[in-house]
Amino acid sequence: MKRIGLLWGIMFILALSGSILVGRGLEARGGTRELPDEPLYLPSPTFLRYASLGYRSMVADLMWIRATQQFGKELMTKKKRERKHKFLFPLLDLSVSLDPHFIGAYRFGGLLLHVVKQNENAIALYEKGYAANPERWEMPHDLGRLYFLDLKDYEKALYWWKITDTLPGRPEYIPRFLPRLYAQSGQREIAIQLWLELLDVAEQFSFRVIIKQELEKLGVSVDE
Repeated sequence: MKRIGLLWGIMFILALSGSILVGRGLEARGGTRELPDEPLYLPSPTFLRYASLGYRSMVADLMWIRATQQFGKELMTKKKRERKHKFLFPLLDLSVSLDPHFIGAYRFGGLLLHVVKQNENAIALYEKGYAANPERWEMPHDLGRLYFLDLKDYEKALYWWKITDTLPGRPEYIPRFLPRLYAQSGQREIAIQLWLELLDVAEQFSFRVIIKQELEKLGVSVDE
């Protein structure tokens, strides 16, 4: 019975892969020509959960591969900007709906969405990843980075990096960014307090110099 189930699973995945490729016209049709705008065949996550016969991770990988293929192909087409990459988010969403713990799909998918100026979809993907994996630092970190570097929304960047700072494995630089974000969001006293706390535990001379410079920017002079 297990072998029969595996066989049906493999047949389903192959059939699904073929239907997706046919639905858009095979890649061999000249990469730089304008592609027709017919819809890509995308089953619902609910259908795929049942139809994958327990092989959800394999189908999730297939959706991820298809998303990256579609992304690369459409970069080379002559489509108008508003018609490009409209299937990128749905494919990524399918992938993580099938495998909610597919961290790479959330992280690199969010970057692809940002590259094509779909920041709202990138935020939605990151937030979905955090909801499904609240113990992982990656998604709140990437949300904070998007808000900080690209959207210049320092309050939201602060919100997500405060969450990141509480999670195991987070990058070592996060605590250093928090006081800067507090200062940029108008919370000067908290920023000063955090810098002073870091100064108390900082051992490296170069890092202590940086902290003192940041405190001086906030009007605080520290003598040692």
